Amino acid sequence: MAPLADSLEDWTQEAAAEPAQPDKEPPRSELSAWTAGALPTATSSLDDWLQGPIELHAEREAEDAWSTADSVSGTWVPADEERRSRTATADDAARAGGRSTPAAAEARHARPVFRHELHGLRAVALGLVAIYHIWLGRVSGGVDVFLFLSAFFLTGTFVRRLESGRPLGVPRYWLHTFKRLLPPAAVTIVLTLVGTAAFLPSSLWPTVMQEAVASAAYVQNALLVFLQVDYHARDAGGASPLQHFWSLSVQGQAFVVWPLLFLLVVRRARRGQSVRRPLVVLMLAIAAASLTWSVISTQTQQQVAYFDTAARLWEFAAGSLLALALPVIDRLTGASRPEAGALPRLRTGRALLGWAGIAALLACGIVLDVSTMFPGWIAIVPLAAAGAVVVAGYSGRRWGIDALLSTRPAAFIGDISYALYLVHWPILVLWLHQSGQQRAGLLDGLVVLSGSVLLAWLVTRAVDAPVRRSRWLEAKPWRALTAVAASFALVAAASGGWWLVLSGSGAQAPAASSQELPTDEVATEAPTELRPAGWQLGSQWPDLPERCAGDWAPSADFPHVLCQQLLPGDAEASGTIVVVGSSHSRQYIPALLPTAEAEDLQIVNLSMDGCQFLAGAERDSYCAGYDEYVLSYLDAVEPDTVLSTVTLTEADTADETLPDGAESSVQALLDRGIDVIAARDTPRWEEDQYQCAEAVIDGGGTPVDADEDCGAEASDRLAASNPAEPLADLVPADPGSDARVTLLDLSDRICPDGRCSPVLGDVAVYMDDDHLTRLFVEENLAGPVTEELDGAVR
Repeated sequence: MAPLADSLEDWTQEAAAEPAQPDKEPPRSELSAWTAGALPTATSSLDDWLQGPIELHAEREAEDAWSTADSVSGTWVPADEERRSRTATADDAARAGGRSTPAAAEARHARPVFRHELHGLRAVALGLVAIYHIWLGRVSGGVDVFLFLSAFFLTGTFVRRLESGRPLGVPRYWLHTFKRLLPPAAVTIVLTLVGTAAFLPSSLWPTVMQEAVASAAYVQNALLVFLQVDYHARDAGGASPLQHFWSLSVQGQAFVVWPLLFLLVVRRARRGQSVRRPLVVLMLAIAAASLTWSVISTQTQQQVAYFDTAARLWEFAAGSLLALALPVIDRLTGASRPEAGALPRLRTGRALLGWAGIAALLACGIVLDVSTMFPGWIAIVPLAAAGAVVVAGYSGRRWGIDALLSTRPAAFIGDISYALYLVHWPILVLWLHQSGQQRAGLLDGLVVLSGSVLLAWLVTRAVDAPVRRSRWLEAKPWRALTAVAASFALVAAASGGWWLVLSGSGAQAPAASSQELPTDEVATEAPTELRPAGWQLGSQWPDLPERCAGDWAPSADFPHVLCQQLLPGDAEASGTIVVVGSSHSRQYIPALLPTAEAEDLQIVNLSMDGCQFLAGAERDSYCAGYDEYVLSYLDAVEPDTVLSTVTLTEADTADETLPDGAESSVQALLDRGIDVIAARDTPRWEEDQYQCAEAVIDGGGTPVDADEDCGAEASDRLAASNPAEPLADLVPADPGSDARVTLLDLSDRICPDGRCSPVLGDVAVYMDDDHLTRLFVEENLAGPVTEELDGAVR
């Protein structure tokens, strides 16, 4: 499924029923100020719905990147300047004896122009995104349309400033933009946090808290890349309710950078030279570089490229290029606007081009399944579709797509589109979690969509519109900055306060002594609380307290390896155990601690997530060099014992194997006089075992119920016998060495009585789809490991 990208400047225009008089604006406290909008009255005729609203184009000094007046029917001027021009031209006409002067004629044409059909195009794009999210789970292309239109409107605004000799006002533009966008976003985020606490399992709480702050800071996409979220591999019911903020983050970052590009041509503008040509060259260069990176990145790491701003900038460049070229296109094709009172040339061709653009946009995602292809070259399809509607413009045909996009229903959705994007995804995710569905059905999907529209209208009227209309906030830059800071502070305080409340309500690392039910069997009664709680899962990774130092410090660092140790660097240990291999080796560390503490041993964690220790085997680029790094470290430290997981399980079968390189790795350790603890791998699963069991128990079920829904027979997850058994026969090359191999097989403890269950007693066995919780290892495996290692560790 694909999330929506909303535009920073596209969302915030509002329709009014009649051209408002700036000096007669109704008080904001009146009910009418909250409810006024594009909806018709009860006595409205069908023509009211077909005509569309008359937009009050109140861009204060063109801060809002909306108007495309320069490209179609004259130059827009602020309302105050227009009133002054009317007064001046009236005086000129009086002095001229009532005759119309050139100045008067120019003033009559210098009026606000609003592209109604593009306002409707935003509604279509948003509708596609919402429909695809709710019912289809496929990429719609709406993301790309909003990126394209964002750059189109912004570029038109800044080019008009350059060509009219006005200052760019970039800092004020930033303040104005984020002052308008952050308040409704902050309210949505806080409401989502409340909904998360009320309806979502606690295992999702820390993720939502992180994403809340990242969303308010416009770095949500970077956080998702950091967390390596594969958006398409997860159904909406398992996704974060704030994950859709990635697109706002992409646009926020681009809209911070994009205005700076126009500073490069300020000197040319002051000298009266053309600024469009150098900007075209600049945008072409950005488009070429970004599109190339997008295609390469999409092919090699699509789940990362999807959220990558650099892979999306070419779509901004495309919108900017159209904005720069549109005046020429309009002049060559004889474009016009309804306000001009003249019909355009090529009316039938324009109408057909507009319909072709909408048809192409609808086909993107329905005819073409492009979910795994974005944001590469395939994004040209929705961009070309949106560009066709822009170029077609006003067709002058009643059956033209511009007439349909200019209707009141389209304008209404366009008016609330920003808020609708903000709220529809959290509502959908919360509903899917509650219903246990992967996708909404027809009826409940309609309820979700209707509820989203209603809430979006409320957010627009209660938060968005008052902030946009506030002259007080616009009067001083520090006021706008205060609104931005306050919005972010609200989100940070809500997330941070929630975390502090949780942390203060109980130990973040639950104690093993607090067990309620026996942890060696599946309980038939529901536990008072599943341990660890979902929000405590972050503490279940088995870390050691010290960074490697002293005699145990490596001579060099290695990517993705964080060397940790149990005792301080100046400690005198009686022996050393080094844990190597993947995180499946690391998860046994808590089981080693009783032995290490009893015998004053140093434990060193040299594991590398996702990379087994397989010396001599052919490795991929990620693991390349790790085996050599481990052996070099062992030669320097000369430990007594090394623990490594030597078998490899699969998530969907019982095909447990001894990988190539496992035997040679053990032999290399024995030949160095090092004892080896060869651990058998633990079962892996296709779904998150903690979340599966959590859903059952939160729903009033017992561990037995969770076992039935989530567990499996051990024979379906593990080989019938330990594939590592041949390793026990290995001996050192030096006949005088007494190094030996100890097989560590804890399958009977992890899967007692031949059944692998997600919960034993009141303790969750797994923290995700393949890693044991530290609490389970401490309570269930530490004892057996201590007995197994009695005499094995010297």
